[in-house]
Amino acid sequence: MYRARLSLAFAALVALVCIQAAFVYWGTLRVNDYTQHSRLASDILSELLDLSANKQRLRVWATQRLMNANAVPEVRQRLLERMHASAAVLAELSRRDLVLWTELSHRDGTAVPQEVKQLVTMTELLEDNILAVESRLSQLRPLEPGADFPAVWDELNATFDMARGLDLRELINGAIERQRSVVPVARAATERGLDVLRQQAITMAIVTLAVGAVLALHLNRRLQRPLDRLLAGTRALQAGELGHRVATESKDEFDRVAQHFNAMAAELQQHRAHADAARRELEDAVEARTHELSVAHDTLQRVDQRRRQLFADLGHELRTPATAIRGEAEIAMRGGDRPAQDYRQTLERIVGGVDQLTKVIHDLLLIAKTEADQLVMHPSPIDLQALVADAAEQAAALGGMHGVAVQSLPASPGGPLVVNADADRLRQALMIALDNAVRYSQRGGTVRIGCQPGPNDEAQVLVSDEGIGIAPEELPEVFQRFVRGQRARAHRADGTGIGLSIAQSIVQAHHGRIEIDSQPGVGTTVLIAVPLARSTDNLSPEEAA
Repeated sequence: MYRARLSLAFAALVALVCIQAAFVYWGTLRVNDYTQHSRLASDILSELLDLSANKQRLRVWATQRLMNANAVPEVRQRLLERMHASAAVLAELSRRDLVLWTELSHRDGTAVPQEVKQLVTMTELLEDNILAVESRLSQLRPLEPGADFPAVWDELNATFDMARGLDLRELINGAIERQRSVVPVARAATERGLDVLRQQAITMAIVTLAVGAVLALHLNRRLQRPLDRLLAGTRALQAGELGHRVATESKDEFDRVAQHFNAMAAELQQHRAHADAARRELEDAVEARTHELSVAHDTLQRVDQRRRQLFADLGHELRTPATAIRGEAEIAMRGGDRPAQDYRQTLERIVGGVDQLTKVIHDLLLIAKTEADQLVMHPSPIDLQALVADAAEQAAALGGMHGVAVQSLPASPGGPLVVNADADRLRQALMIALDNAVRYSQRGGTVRIGCQPGPNDEAQVLVSDEGIGIAPEELPEVFQRFVRGQRARAHRADGTGIGLSIAQSIVQAHHGRIEIDSQPGVGTTVLIAVPLARSTDNLSPEEAA
């Protein structure tokens, strides 16, 4: 757990700080002890020197008193007070020094120096000595002439130097020497203690910093990897990559965060998938509806275009024969009396124009029914070979007028080819193909027609000629209404250009197909294919329609 590692790291740092504080505190105590030893040694030395100096001054005062040389009592009293004060201070300092050494011995196990105990004993003797000196000096009188001065002086020195049978002067001088030697030692110990304390503090600070740096690097490395993974996950999520998942490896708090992040990403991905699905469904519905509207629009446009084309075709095809009929009638009406034969010829031309007009109207009506999907067929089983032979006979008469031979090819073996078709309509389609073959053939040419079984259970009628042919670039337009190729217009000026369109409509109404293959100057072949009748076909005209 990263939290546990972090807690342990903080605990280690706190422990190091506490250890450092303990070392510093312990070092401070030792330095403080050394400092107190140094201060006490210096103070004791100072008081001993003051005490020794004041005692020496009292000796001088005593000498002046003995010699009656202006020894003022106030000087004596002042010096005694100073000595009492120095003795009291020395007693307090020696006691504190003994206590300090006792605590140090208890803490470090070192023995209390004998000089410290001797100093305490000496301070106890000083007070007795000062009292004895004060009592003796209060009784001191100037010497009479002839008195034994050396004896008095010796007795007075004994009072100054002896206390409880001990030579106090030696004790004081020894204590002064010892304190003089202790002071530099104590100062050196203090400086060493400070150096040790400084080194310990620096060492512990370095150790603490090193441990802190190691822990920081470790925690940073442990923290950086999961943070990088989480950061990469947030960036991927921001970029729209909802399929991105944060890897879980460390089994700690970051793994739980990564798991929650992955769960959030999965939920967002699911919501996006639902939104995308709904959007796609809406787009599909809109696209389907748009397609339906487009189809309806295209249908309406085609219907409107067909209507406009029908009116244009009607106007174009009806105008020419009607104009011719009117012209013949007006010529007959404007002329004077003419022979009956002229009127008969005019009426014959009018009748011919009416027949042409009727034929055009019939063809246009047929086209209109085809465009309106109202071309009604009356199918029945018929022998296609017989129908082809009949159409060939009719075309032969037309061919004789143009000097073109129409030849019916022999029937293919295998029996009759029976198709379920409207005989009149199919004959009309055949006659259109034969009429075009005859009209666009050169004199002396031959038009051939025959039928044969084809693939996919169909019967095929082939009409071929040796005529002018059709240019390759014009072949795709041969079934368009009122379209005539350049070679066709040059060969004959008349013609409406709707014959093949009518033939195509009739063949397609029979669920068949019509194809044209042509080469300019060689000839044209028209293929008409209709399905063969099944043996079970027995459809009525109403069912066929």
